[in-house]
Amino acid sequence: MTIRRLDETTTRKIAAGEVIERPASVLKELLENSLDAKSESIFVFIEEGGIRSIVVRDDGEGMEAEDLHLCVERHTTSKIAQETDLDTISTLGFRGEALASIASVARMRIISCARGEKEAHQVRVIAGDVEGPLPAARAPGTTVEVEDLFFNLPARANFLGAARTEFFHANRVFHRLALAFSDVSWSLKHDERTILTAPHASSLLDRIAQVYGAQVARAMIPVEAERNGIAISGFISQPDLKRGNRRDQLFCVNGRPVNDRGLSYVLASAYRGMLRRGTYPLAVIRVDLPLDSVDVNVHPRKEEIRFAKPRAVQEVLGQALEGALSSRYIVAPFLAPRPGELRERPSSSKTKELPFDLRRELTVRQTLRQEGKVRVSGERRVIGQLQKTYLLVETAGGLEIVDQHIAHERILYEELCEQFHQGEVTRQQFLLPVRLELSFENATRLAASQEELEQVGIVLDEFGGGTFLLREYPSLLAEGQARYGFQELAERLAELLARGEKVREALFEDLLAELACAGAIKAGDRLPLEEQQALVERLMQLQNPYTCPHGRPIIFTISREELDRRFKRA
Repeated sequence: MTIRRLDETTTRKIAAGEVIERPASVLKELLENSLDAKSESIFVFIEEGGIRSIVVRDDGEGMEAEDLHLCVERHTTSKIAQETDLDTISTLGFRGEALASIASVARMRIISCARGEKEAHQVRVIAGDVEGPLPAARAPGTTVEVEDLFFNLPARANFLGAARTEFFHANRVFHRLALAFSDVSWSLKHDERTILTAPHASSLLDRIAQVYGAQVARAMIPVEAERNGIAISGFISQPDLKRGNRRDQLFCVNGRPVNDRGLSYVLASAYRGMLRRGTYPLAVIRVDLPLDSVDVNVHPRKEEIRFAKPRAVQEVLGQALEGALSSRYIVAPFLAPRPGELRERPSSSKTKELPFDLRRELTVRQTLRQEGKVRVSGERRVIGQLQKTYLLVETAGGLEIVDQHIAHERILYEELCEQFHQGEVTRQQFLLPVRLELSFENATRLAASQEELEQVGIVLDEFGGGTFLLREYPSLLAEGQARYGFQELAERLAELLARGEKVREALFEDLLAELACAGAIKAGDRLPLEEQQALVERLMQLQNPYTCPHGRPIIFTISREELDRRFKRA
């Protein structure tokens, strides 16, 4: 085997591969440089998800001409000077690799003017070849323009996603840093569309409101604790505000956004018993501790860190979370649906009398009770409700136990499917539209899928900034869903739409199943006996009364023979 010394161009591209994975990686490095330069305002312009171009403009300290030429060489930095500085790193960047790595796989231009100086300068770098510095014009600060990422590495370019996918990743990087640095003014544009404008915020909660909306900010709980030099601060969501993934959980260690399994585990443990499996709280948590108690030089992209005493940090965080989740902030206000909030769509639309509206039918079945008994049609007689979740049903063959939520979900699903296949899901219009505030990613998914949503009975008006007005909803579900609210449902629908390209028919079936699940009566809802009987009778009229649209069983049977055997009657 022959050992070869690689040339400079090849080694640069290899080094770039460790740091630059996609446009989001470029954006992260540029934003960290702007923050390390003590910028008070940062503006970002992205085209085609960052594949075509990324421009970052700040008002930071800037650079003089000689520093401008030096900054695009490998291992040149203003953030550390000697080996011992690695033990107390306070900046986001420190390796001096970012600009050189970007410049080796893209076309880059840097324009900068140092604070206190009158003249600006620029350098151009194409695949590592530097031109300049040359005179330029701009106010104090720095502008970095990156174009045609991986133009000289077509194999790497082939692994990039579509522009929309790449922007999702870049947008997440931007929002995480905007949350981490609430004292900085931020602006993001994508293909001439303003995504977020967040002026300087006086508090972290104000920044949360700017990013997620006022409705989310009102549902956040403050977190605070300090012990042995470890300080915890930030906000977590009330248990009734949750997401379908962990993307809206942010941990910042000494100001640095990081991924840390230990911290994530402590957060999940704090909510154990409060959230159903597969749902996660929102969180923006800051951990501050002595610089020499954490090692940030353990990951090529500086996304992970190592604590000197991880158990100590986790204990303080656990203490802070336990205190927050046992405080008065966790009690959410009860908001009952307002009478008269719904009205039927005008007669010009496709409206018709529903063949079966379970909730309305159940509430008017008082005539079913005669001489203290419930009228029974068929061979099944409901004898009671167990723990406000399961219905106990007597049959000729023994006993059936029916899950009331799943049974109602199956009924609603089949009714919706029937309407859908007949041409249009019958809708009701809200007299007062419901305001929904979503993250940019989920808002984009809903905006791009409005045609599909309308076909399943949901009509949304987009107001920008992640805000929608819900104007119409399937008639079969509207009154029931109003009891539980629409915010979480909107988030779940967006997550469903994000699962990838699906066969159109399958997508509609999934959407209808999600709507039916959200609108069904819940475990814990007390039902009068006549309503229990009506539910079971309607269930048994279905083509498939045994499994819900998600595959869960609806009915569990215990035969008379099994009961006799258990009680030793055989």
